[in-house]
Amino acid sequence: MCSFDSLGANSHNGSMAHRNIKSVIHGYSRKKEEEQTQLVAEENRLPYINLVNYPFTGDVLEVIPEPIAEELSIVAFQRLGNTIRVATPYPHNPKLPEVMNQIGAKKNVLFEPHVCSLTSITYALKQYAKLVKKTTDPTARAQQRSIEQFLKEIASLTDFATALGGVSTTQLFETILSGALAFEASDVHFEPQSGHVRIRFRVDGELLDAAKISHGEYHLLLSRVKNLSHLKLNRLIGPQDGRFSITVGEGKIDVRVNVLPATYGETIELRLLTGKDLLSIEKLGLAAETRSAIERAISRENGLIIITGPTGSGKTTTLYSVLSLLNKPDTKIITIEDPVEYKIAGIEQIEVDHASGFDFAQALRAVLRQDPDVILVGEIRDKETAEIAINASLTGHLVLSTLHTNNAAASFARLIEMGVPTYLLADAIKLIIAQRLVRRVCRNCNGSGCELCSQTGKKGRVVVSEFLEPGVEFAELIKKKATLGEFTALYKQLGYQTLTDDLTAKKQQKIVPESEELDL
Repeated sequence: MCSFDSLGANSHNGSMAHRNIKSVIHGYSRKKEEEQTQLVAEENRLPYINLVNYPFTGDVLEVIPEPIAEELSIVAFQRLGNTIRVATPYPHNPKLPEVMNQIGAKKNVLFEPHVCSLTSITYALKQYAKLVKKTTDPTARAQQRSIEQFLKEIASLTDFATALGGVSTTQLFETILSGALAFEASDVHFEPQSGHVRIRFRVDGELLDAAKISHGEYHLLLSRVKNLSHLKLNRLIGPQDGRFSITVGEGKIDVRVNVLPATYGETIELRLLTGKDLLSIEKLGLAAETRSAIERAISRENGLIIITGPTGSGKTTTLYSVLSLLNKPDTKIITIEDPVEYKIAGIEQIEVDHASGFDFAQALRAVLRQDPDVILVGEIRDKETAEIAINASLTGHLVLSTLHTNNAAASFARLIEMGVPTYLLADAIKLIIAQRLVRRVCRNCNGSGCELCSQTGKKGRVVVSEFLEPGVEFAELIKKKATLGEFTALYKQLGYQTLTDDLTAKKQQKIVPESEELDL
């Protein structure tokens, strides 16, 4: 009996062995297709099988999960004791040996490879829908009991990596998700290396090595993620984006997925949208003066509120928190996002689609025809979006958006640099908040170190912020198109609290560890 290992070892022998069956059968009739497939099988010293109208059974088919069967064009068609006969048009696919050996080891079976035609494999793959029972819940499951068990039994990422080695392939994905949720990770990264696949969790903004798995295990996991996210299984060029949901107890957590080809295989990035980021203004940790400024700004019926800071500084979380204050039955709110991260009851949320030309500017024009009271524009990226947003804020709409600048005063210089007319800026902007996220002292141990914070003394993050309510002094600088230095100097001259001031205050209040620093 031939094995996939022997096929891999002999894959360089014989010219016929490497002939793509598509090219062999091109132009032939069905009869010729089967004759030529049989010839390929004989020259490879493999048995041939015609699977068209073959009496498949679901228990044998499901030995190979459907996503794997579709991606690798291979099906199981017969069981003889602990031997499973499988068929493929591509017996020398380099991915087959590792993946099939992985499945065989987990299910304690041996595989006997056969060669079949393309028509046969197409027929066979259609049998999954008829014979293999599918779950009625299309979401991945990471049960609450499993997460609670992790919290009780796993005190460190080292413990997690050890525990991961003892689970089956079918439990692997759920176990990783449960571990990520138990450690309150915001992201999970799967990074193929030359000899293994590295798994990393982003916890409180920091990337931490979590575990390693084999390429064979990862291939099964990758197919599972693609299937859940409705991504193309056989697309290996270019990025793909999708999303799915995890069932946790009685609720669901949205997972945003990005798959990207890299040197050693496709990488996966999972963003876990748990809803814990949807915090009230009070829980964000904003300084009292900043909260008061927000309350003054949203009490107006129009104007532009800007949240600024680098990627990962919590801008979106702050925007959602402000929206929660405005979300009332008598207020029509529409958001334009890229993408929609959290779904909020009572708010109309629109996702831009750059590929089809539906960008922020086009979406904003359409939204204005809906007569909203409040508009959230996920990000101001260009002059066109900026001008439409500013004009909307001057004509009876309260507009919220974000910019990428290092501090509050720099927002004016950035918008002027975009080419926004200065006469618009002076009247439109009512409030600018600049912010960063910093680690906070673990509230369980007050910084001394405990199992909950992995002995670091730090757990969770808090916002460090500064704000600016532009007055007549800034209007004069805007009109003369002042430099960044001039805006910054005026900000300090007027006595506003800076990001550094807020950080110092939070250190003195024992909210933030002394070791935390700002990247300005």
